[in-house]
Amino acid sequence: MAAAVILLGNLFGIGVAIQESQNTETKYLLRNPYGEGAYEQNLKVQRGNKEQEISIYVEEETYGEEKKKQFLQEAMEYLEQWFQEETRKTGEIHNHVEFPEEIKDNPVQLSWSTENPQVLNWEGKIGDAVDGQGEKVKVFCGISLGEQEEVWQKTVTVYPIALNEEQELAKKIQIQAEELSKGEEKKFLLPATLEGEHMHYEVEKEHTGLLICALSLVLGIGIFPLAREKEKQREELRKKEMQRDYPDIVEKLVLFLRAGFSIRKAMEKLADGYLRNRDKYRLGERAAYEEVVKTCKEMEGGVYEAEAYERMGRRFGLPQYKMLSVLLVQNLRKGNENLLELLEREAASVTEERKRNAKVQGEEAGVKLLLPMVMQLIVVLIILMVPAFLNFM
Repeated sequence: MAAAVILLGNLFGIGVAIQESQNTETKYLLRNPYGEGAYEQNLKVQRGNKEQEISIYVEEETYGEEKKKQFLQEAMEYLEQWFQEETRKTGEIHNHVEFPEEIKDNPVQLSWSTENPQVLNWEGKIGDAVDGQGEKVKVFCGISLGEQEEVWQKTVTVYPIALNEEQELAKKIQIQAEELSKGEEKKFLLPATLEGEHMHYEVEKEHTGLLICALSLVLGIGIFPLAREKEKQREELRKKEMQRDYPDIVEKLVLFLRAGFSIRKAMEKLADGYLRNRDKYRLGERAAYEEVVKTCKEMEGGVYEAEAYERMGRRFGLPQYKMLSVLLVQNLRKGNENLLELLEREAASVTEERKRNAKVQGEEAGVKLLLPMVMQLIVVLIILMVPAFLNFM
């Protein structure tokens, strides 16, 4: 990922460098469109045999008086057409209006206002207290371009927004409730009757509890697969850790048996050494050694030695450890005198296996590094070749 970002960044930078290195000789500078402001441009000026760097201040586009008048006239015509379409040539407004804020391909600035904001405000919103018969309001739009300005105005008849049955009922109750509640500080009184009909009110119940249950169910269903996947990953890591520790455990058992310890004493020495180092150096738990410790505690608790080794093999669940537990149990039950020799062979075998695994991991790391190295090589080649190519051009 990091190599890809580096490659893309270098390619983009090289592309920009190529564009910047092209012939930039010019006889004029482009102005910014009207309203975007001026800008400052750095230039290299060659005067005779002398080259200097200067800065030029470039004003935005400007218009002559005739051009400004033309833009203003076009804006007036546009607003006239907009008004006819918005009111359907009736001069009436029955819903909120969206006043134009700009005109396409025209640099004029528009500012809106109305004669009576309580009926129709500058945003085109109709008020709540509009007479049902309609109210006439003058609408103004200031059109400006530089120092020149025109005012467009129209008189419209504004009608209240049509309400559905629920909205109409809510409006009537609101008006009566506000009348009844005058002087009330804590209570907002609701009318007991409306237009001769008895009124009954209930506060709408919230379904927060059911919503929480539904969300909990959804989250639980979603988390369950994630939890299983994490558990699976933990188990895989545990198995890999036990496989790494297996050679050490076998080699230490061989060492203790050569020193004349019995199998049980060797297991106890192995567990004691692990616990001592873990507590002394505050190391994390190692699954394989923890199983050895558990096996020793079972034997201290009265479990037969052979049975404890069988349980240990089942708990490990890995072929290597099962084989080790079988060897230990056979030695106890059949008196196998070749146990030390068998364990030495196993130790040699796992040592070779460890070397092979290290070699495979090294090869895998080399393959993973191959792509970033190739990408870096491409970047280096581009950096070396582009200047030569530009000089040639």
